[in-house]
Amino acid sequence: MSQPPYQPPGGQFMPNGRPRPGAPTSAEGSPSFQSQPRYVDYGNPRAYDTSVRPTSGLTAARHAPAQIQRPAQAQPQSAWSTQMRRVQEVAQHGTRLPTVSILVWIAAVVLGIALLLVLGFFFLRFVSGSSANPIWWPVTAFIALISLLVIALVMFLADRWDPQPFPLLIIAVFWGAAISAFISFWINTFNSNLTWWITQSEAAVAFVGPVISAPLVEETTKGLGLLLLMVLARRYFNGPLDGLIYGALIGGGFAFTENIIYYTRGLELAGGWGVLLSFGMRGVLNIFGHTIYVSATGIIVGFVARKWGTAMGFLVFIPALIPGMLLHALWNLGATLGGGSGLFLVVMYILEAGLSLLWMGVIVALIWDESRLTRVRLGDYANQGWLTHEEVDMLATWKGRREGKRWADQLGAKPVMKRFIRESADLASIRQRLLADGANPKVVATETHLLGRLTSNRQELLSHTA
Repeated sequence: MSQPPYQPPGGQFMPNGRPRPGAPTSAEGSPSFQSQPRYVDYGNPRAYDTSVRPTSGLTAARHAPAQIQRPAQAQPQSAWSTQMRRVQEVAQHGTRLPTVSILVWIAAVVLGIALLLVLGFFFLRFVSGSSANPIWWPVTAFIALISLLVIALVMFLADRWDPQPFPLLIIAVFWGAAISAFISFWINTFNSNLTWWITQSEAAVAFVGPVISAPLVEETTKGLGLLLLMVLARRYFNGPLDGLIYGALIGGGFAFTENIIYYTRGLELAGGWGVLLSFGMRGVLNIFGHTIYVSATGIIVGFVARKWGTAMGFLVFIPALIPGMLLHALWNLGATLGGGSGLFLVVMYILEAGLSLLWMGVIVALIWDESRLTRVRLGDYANQGWLTHEEVDMLATWKGRREGKRWADQLGAKPVMKRFIRESADLASIRQRLLADGANPKVVATETHLLGRLTSNRQELLSHTA
């Protein structure tokens, strides 16, 4: 059945979020401090909204459009920028929803155990197939860990605006390092053996393995981790920045295990110098290779899921793998064809450095986009009376957040302000999901809970000014 485009209660706004011509300046049920609400345009809502959502076929929205409910009582004029007297008693705090369920922690532990088993498997292969001292294997693992820590640090900085739950980040790393690396190893080995059996040509194996099998197999197994996170932890997979962060960590985990294998091969061929050379080429010059491949998939899946819903994010998965596969195949093709030419390798690594800088620029652009989305979505709540417009500026800009935390610190309420900022960003993400997926009852319940937390946080801040 066809569904009407989303409109806030009262029908005062057009589908693009702007007020209808001739709409009244006040709405029934508005809080007293907004008896004459002032509409504020927080950017370009159409960049994030879906004015025409699919209504039939596999991508049909299962739920009606989600409307913003009005607050039950008027909110104080401002809970952070003016030192007002407390206007009412602080409400009893409801039980806070767990950041992640116990199942997520169990999954992280299980994947951690799987990683230990995978590393143990490769260690046994090294011990049985190499004459080198086994003590070097933990050394190669430590060197590989250095690159992973650098990637994790970059993602920590990228995740500052709306931090993801720590267990989900750990799951992303473990998936890449254990599940994806282990499955890819066996499938790539099978494909190489099959190529040899068919062609009896080492040159064919050297080409098919890295240029065809590795990009197809590895990007698929890594991408499946992204898909799993989107489906099972949709609340925290809300856009292209989230997709990039999870994808980069999956890629970093995969590179960690793969680098151990390559470093041990370098050890067998050239001893300690072979390890250092491999580390310089893979762990320094090409440190972001796998992170870029998987994050490209994550950006596409995250963007589609944010704008058109979870079902479309799922359906776009296969096309979203293509950019990462192509980049991976091109890199391996260059390494295969020009591996013996020093000049060719220099050109490859210069291009890789340019790609890494471009990737960094994309991260900055996505952080800015995420902050703008937060401002637009919190602006929806401000236009309905849940927040003041000054508070939107405080909650959804870097400058406002700094000033708000500085003000709260003077009152001894900095932890409250940090919680207010964090939960408001979560509320904005939930609002965007409701626009994309429709009014899923579970998500609406989460929104209601976060709106309660919003009011509670505001009142608790007021209590420190009394």
